[in-house]
Amino acid sequence: MHRHLKLGILAEARYLEQSQPAGLIKELEARGHAITIIDPQQNFYLMGNDDWFKGQDLLIGRGRSWGLLALLNWAEAAGKTTINRQGAISAVHNKAQMSIALASSGLPIPQTYLGAIEQLAGSIAREAYPIILKPIFGDNSRGLLVVNSPEEMRGIDWPEPVALAQRYFRTDGYDLKLYGIGSDIWAVRKPSPFNKIADGAESKEGLTDLTPELQDLGRRCGSLFGLELFGVDCIETEHGVLIIEINDYPNYTNVPDASSHLADFVERRATEVAQS
Repeated sequence: MHRHLKLGILAEARYLEQSQPAGLIKELEARGHAITIIDPQQNFYLMGNDDWFKGQDLLIGRGRSWGLLALLNWAEAAGKTTINRQGAISAVHNKAQMSIALASSGLPIPQTYLGAIEQLAGSIAREAYPIILKPIFGDNSRGLLVVNSPEEMRGIDWPEPVALAQRYFRTDGYDLKLYGIGSDIWAVRKPSPFNKIADGAESKEGLTDLTPELQDLGRRCGSLFGLELFGVDCIETEHGVLIIEINDYPNYTNVPDASSHLADFVERRATEVAQS
């Protein structure tokens, strides 16, 4: 039996109605823990006054706003344990930083380029198209653009000085998502936002077999960035499974009893903190 905990949930308003962290909050409250919701946009904070997190056993963050990241950093500077840590979230929020880390570690990713649109148009080989362009700080598939040729690339009015450009692979209409809670990994297939599922095709959506290779891939991604709650977006190609990007604290769609697993993990981390 775990002692009753005092837990702070830092969450942007857009996430509070989603399955996470709503499911985790409900599960933790059902177990008798005291939850404080902290929305960085619904309050103001006096530097040096730590009252907003005083007495909390640990803090769980869901979101990537500058305000939320600042509050996580503030709490960590005062010695509080956070899930995920501010540095881990920031490392995957910045897609260029994330791609550099993945490539440098030897993890499998599509060919990926960084540069201004005019440089990308003049340098990427025609046979590498189609290319998908990504903003450096994009979120939830916003701002993604598929480009089919150098001529099309030259005509794009990109809103940022540089873009992340990644080789785009056509698939059967499904992406592969690896969900991680600590060292526990689940594999789920979900419809792709960019590849159409063939009419009349049998659905592949939902939980799928977790091979030792996929488990290792998920764990390596979490370890690389220091993430405890994470999702790894992958595609299955003729070259094998390729990592598209990594997200902090996803919704864990189609993971059985996800909220219970998350609550178990939070309790374990709180126990570790209390014993350290």
